[in-house]
Amino acid sequence: MAIDQLKKGAEVMMLSAELMRDRISSLEKANSAASERRRRSKRRIQKHGVLTKGAGEDILAQNEADQQIAHEERQGGARSGLSQRAQRRCTRCKETGHNSRTCKTDTINIE
Repeated sequence: MAIDQLKKGAEVMMLSAELMRDRISSLEKANSAASERRRRSKRRIQKHGVLTKGAGEDILAQNEADQQIAHEERQGGARSGLSQRAQRRCTRCKETGHNSRTCKTDTINIE
């Protein structure tokens, strides 16, 4: 009985060790693939040569200008040439700033 339990325990330990080896090998493969991707991107950056401070600032300024232009185009500002919505007017006196319900002009009540 005790020998069977020891045998079963040893089998469980061997199986768990085999599962652990499989898991470790899959993690090592994933890690090597990720490090290869990082190494590849670093190589690509290095191939373009040295980036000076002035050139980097120029690139950043150009990117900011492009973003600002894109933002203004999305907003449809006054520069885009689009017509603006007309201001609302009172239907009684045709002035802006209020509506006919709050108009202060004198009304004539016909009885």
